[in-house]
Amino acid sequence: MTGDFQAATPSPSVPAPAPAVIPLRGGTRWIEPWYAAYAILGALVAGAAVILIPLAVVNNGGSATQIGTAIAAQNFGALFAPAWGWFSDRFKDYRPVFFGGFLLIAGGFLLLALVPSAGAWLGGSFLIGFGTGASNTVASLFVVEFTPAYEWGQRISWLQTFNAMGAVLGMAGAGLLRPQLGMEAAALLVVPALIVGGWGLPVPGGPFHRPHFRIFSRADAAGMVRRIEPLTGSVIGRLHSFHLIDLKVVGASLKTPFGTFLAGWFLFSLAISSFSSLYPVLMRTEFSFTVTRSSFLLSAATALSIPLYNFAGRLTTRRGPVAVLRIGLAVRFAALGGLGLLGFFKLASPALPVILLFGSFQGIWPLLSVASNDLSAALAPFGKGAAMGLFNAAGAIASAAGAIAGGAMADRFGYSSASLLAAVGTAAAFVCVCRLRAPAEPEGGP
Repeated sequence: MTGDFQAATPSPSVPAPAPAVIPLRGGTRWIEPWYAAYAILGALVAGAAVILIPLAVVNNGGSATQIGTAIAAQNFGALFAPAWGWFSDRFKDYRPVFFGGFLLIAGGFLLLALVPSAGAWLGGSFLIGFGTGASNTVASLFVVEFTPAYEWGQRISWLQTFNAMGAVLGMAGAGLLRPQLGMEAAALLVVPALIVGGWGLPVPGGPFHRPHFRIFSRADAAGMVRRIEPLTGSVIGRLHSFHLIDLKVVGASLKTPFGTFLAGWFLFSLAISSFSSLYPVLMRTEFSFTVTRSSFLLSAATALSIPLYNFAGRLTTRRGPVAVLRIGLAVRFAALGGLGLLGFFKLASPALPVILLFGSFQGIWPLLSVASNDLSAALAPFGKGAAMGLFNAAGAIASAAGAIAGGAMADRFGYSSASLLAAVGTAAAFVCVCRLRAPAEPEGGP
C-alpha cells in the first residue's frame, strides 16, 4: 500500500521553527513503539466496543432502537475529529490530545459498565467516539507531520496493520468475558496504552514538522484505504476530514457521476450500519449464537480478510473500481438477504449457513474498501481532499442514521427484518453503482 503526501510550502514571511529533536530511530524504520498504543485503540474501539455496546444496552433492558441510538452517539462523537486536529495544530498539544482520547474512551466504558441507564448508554458511547476522534486524529498527525514524505505510505500502512490486529484481538477478547467485566477490562486496558504510548512519540518543531498537507495525486488518495470496516477505527478517515468550506461543492457534485456514487455509498453505509450495529444481539436472538461464538466469528472473518487487500488492489487495477464495487455489493446483498431469510424460516441447524453467509459478508470488505476509495478520488469533479472528506462525511452520517433505523426495524418486526432492510439498502446502492462508469474504463463499461 502506498500513500504519498506533499506538504504545502510554508510562507517565507513565517519564521521557521527552532530545531527540535525528533526521536525517529533509523531512516528505514517504519514501526515505532507507540504503535502498540494504536493497536490497543483498535482493540478498544473497532473490537470491544462493537461487541460490548449493544450488549450493555440489551442486557440492562434496553431495546434495539436504544442500541442503534447508542451506536449513533458513538459515531456522532467521532465526527469531532476535525476539531481535535485543529486544536492539536493550533496549540501544539499533540500528546495531551492523544492521551486524553484514551482517557475519554476509558470513561465511556466505565460509564457503560457502572450505570445501567439510557443516559449512560448515550453518554458512554459518545465519550468512546469522542475520545476515538482525538487519539485517532493525532495518531495520523504523528506520521504526516513528523516524518519525511517518502516514509508516510509505509508508516501509515503499518499503523493501520497494528490497528487491525488490535481490532481482531479485541473482538475475540470481548466475547470471552461477561459484558460488564469486559467493559471494565477495556477501561483498564487504557493504562498500558498510556504507558507504551509515550515511547517514541515525536515533538513539535523540527525540519519534518509540517502543519499543513494536501493529497498529491489520485493514485495516492486511492491507496489510503481502511484496514478494518468500523468507521471509528479508521485512521485514514481522519486524514480526509470534511470542512465547512467544502459545502460549496456539494450542490455542484450532485448531478455528476460522483454524486451518483456518493448517493450509492450513503445508501450502502446506512444499510450496513442497520445490520452491524445490532450484530451480537442479532446473532444471539435469531441464531442462538453465544456472544463468545459470534465474537470469534467476527474476529476470524476480519483476520482472514486482511490479506485480501493486495488482491483487491490488483483486481481493481485489472477490472476497474466500478466492477469490483459491484462484486462487493452483490456479495453483501446475497449474504444479508440469506441471513434475513434464515432468521425468518428458523432452520433446525442454521450454524453452518450462518457462518458461511456472515463470513462472506465480512470477508468481502477489502474489495469494497479499495474500490470505493479509488472511485471517490477518480470521480471527484473538484479537489481530491474535499472529495475524500465528503465521502467520509456521507458514510459517517449514514452510519449513524442506519443504526437507529435498524434498531427501530428490529423492535417493530424482529431482528431478521434488520438484515432484510440492510439487503434492500445494499440493492439500492448496487443500482446506483450500476449507473457508473469509471473514467479509465472503455465505453462499454466493465
